Amino acid sequence: MKNILLLISAIVLCSITACNKDNIPGVGSNTIIGKWRWVKSVGGIGGSTSTPQSSGYTIRNEFNADSSYSRFQDNKLLLNGNFRTIKNYKVSSTQTIDALLISGPTLDTRPVAYLVRNDSLFIGDIYIADGYNEIYVRTK
Repeated sequence: MKNILLLISAIVLCSITACNKDNIPGVGSNTIIGKWRWVKSVGGIGGSTSTPQSSGYTIRNEFNADSSYSRFQDNKLLLNGNFRTIKNYKVSSTQTIDALLISGPTLDTRPVAYLVRNDSLFIGDIYIADGYNEIYVRTK
């Protein structure tokens, strides 16, 4: 009887997690497409940490399926442009990363490293020794 209940529970669990009725990335998705809320930035010469609470403003990045990008500060459009990702971007002769390039009229197009883990996005400078690392969480 225990084995039957265990089997039924496993089937139900697999059925629930396998169903995705939308093509919209949700929690647990490893794609950069979506809306991301800034949590904190760490770096600079002194290794300082900035958060929405310490800085007094919020940041939201939106990466859309059509490769468009928008950045909002306190829900006001700050800048927009286009983005692209490059898998296995060669940083040195021995190191590759996943790179993110954002371009637009007022944007620097230098690549940054990015990593998406479930509902967290990590972005970091790759060519600046004391650059910043930023953490974002996916929003609905």
